[in-house]
Amino acid sequence: MLYPFEGVIQHYAWGGHSYLPQLLHRDNPDREPWAELWMGAHAKGPAQLRNTDQTLDELIARQPRETLGEDVARRFDDRLPFLLKILDVREMLSIQVHPTKEAAEAGFAREERDGPARDAPDRNYRDDNHKPELGVALTDFYLLHGFRDQAEIERSLQEIPGWAELLPVLSNKGTEGLYAHVMAADTATVDRLLSPLVADLQERQYTRDRPRFWAKRAVEQYTKDGHHDRGMFSIFWFNLVKLSPGQGIFQDAGIPHAYLEGVCIELMANSDNVLRGGLTPKHIDVPELMDKTRFEPVQPHLLSPVDTGKSWAYYPTPAPDFRLWVARTTSGESLEIDTTGGAAILLLMEGELRGQSSVSEEARTVFIPAGCQTTFTAAKDSVTYLATVN
Repeated sequence: MLYPFEGVIQHYAWGGHSYLPQLLHRDNPDREPWAELWMGAHAKGPAQLRNTDQTLDELIARQPRETLGEDVARRFDDRLPFLLKILDVREMLSIQVHPTKEAAEAGFAREERDGPARDAPDRNYRDDNHKPELGVALTDFYLLHGFRDQAEIERSLQEIPGWAELLPVLSNKGTEGLYAHVMAADTATVDRLLSPLVADLQERQYTRDRPRFWAKRAVEQYTKDGHHDRGMFSIFWFNLVKLSPGQGIFQDAGIPHAYLEGVCIELMANSDNVLRGGLTPKHIDVPELMDKTRFEPVQPHLLSPVDTGKSWAYYPTPAPDFRLWVARTTSGESLEIDTTGGAAILLLMEGELRGQSSVSEEARTVFIPAGCQTTFTAAKDSVTYLATVN
């Protein structure tokens, strides 16, 4: 049996106004931000099974081994291990780092014992899971990803007005020491270091392939009462990456990153653990952030789907929790799905599929429990994504 469902919209302030409403054929007359579409069993936003009063997490909790599969239920404590999303990023998201599985378990246990409460704004660990993420662009998509090498960071200190005083810090303490210096600096120091840059940014317009474009946007978005956000340093010290539609990137534990603009599919471990490093009014725990961040230079690796010789191609990642597949089928072509190895979530982005449970642009999402072997036929040229366990 297949389970069509409706995902849950998260109306975070940074979200866009039109992409997700149009995708779901819903109105948004008040231009409310529609930031994320969640398709999964996360307690914060479990999918609603169509034509029932049951949510996906309730279905799984009642029959974990039957719905997830014996192996997946055993490995992931009777929980669906992944969460599938679509993000529409209109304003920059916070710079963030995610913990390893071991760090998340230790941090969650510590905060369960000592506080704060799970829903407190200064809570770091809201669950005991890691949160590796795969992002796949649906439009041109811009993000920050990992530290640049030290020579490039040094060049930024030489070129940006007011930052030359940071050169001895970088020379003596390296990238980690430099980052610790600005993250721990008081507000007056941050404002003094950033004010010459802010003044300089007003003189010109920049294109999206320049860090200054995003620094200028950060001023517009986060400068309040003359105080500047320390996340602006990271815009120049992290890699600025552009994904074209269909390209992906993997965010592993410890890699600092921030989504800047665009629409993407995101497949991630089923967690809500975030350590923030700027471009946000939310809680920043500097010691915890520094302890969990990887400071070695990162060369961004853009992912393309790997052809399997059949209808499906997949995005390779090392995450055990998930794998994302994509199929582009022409009208009349068959699309086979086999969930012998564990449950899956199907997302139809374009077209129409007919089969045991037909999928259309009016009803795009289906939960497929373990042990199913089913075949769809494309009634139109179609683009389909499938989330499974890796």
